[in-house]
Amino acid sequence: MSHTDTQTGQWATFHLGGEQFALPVEDVQEVLLQQPLTPVPLAPDEIRGLLNLRGAIMPAIDLRRRLGFPEAEQPDQKLLVLKGAEGPVSVVVDDIGDVFELDGTGWRPPPDTLEVSHKSFVFGVFPLDGQVLLGLKVDTLCADR
Repeated sequence: MSHTDTQTGQWATFHLGGEQFALPVEDVQEVLLQQPLTPVPLAPDEIRGLLNLRGAIMPAIDLRRRLGFPEAEQPDQKLLVLKGAEGPVSVVVDDIGDVFELDGTGWRPPPDTLEVSHKSFVFGVFPLDGQVLLGLKVDTLCADR
């Protein structure tokens, strides 16, 4: 479920490759730090491994790879467990940000200068205190490709 239609409410943020991204809080199940992942032979490159979260097995998607960012110099694993349409999915991010209350009138369409690799995942941008939040489509982010 995603509130990209209303775009008002609380948004959880995270950092990836120098950019700040936002997801609706209700789409985030939990935040995890330093969890062991089980490698999956022959899996797509963007699958970092499988996460066993209290008996629930889910893929861990490396968002750097999915969004076309270069590999991190010092990979410090932080995970967001998202409520995907077909069950929970974990995503590996650089850092966890703050939660913001955002008014739906502040969202703008993605600029034409947005990286091609981001366009299918980003529904809009929100200018905030000298920075820009990139609003992500959770269902598109979690979908198999």
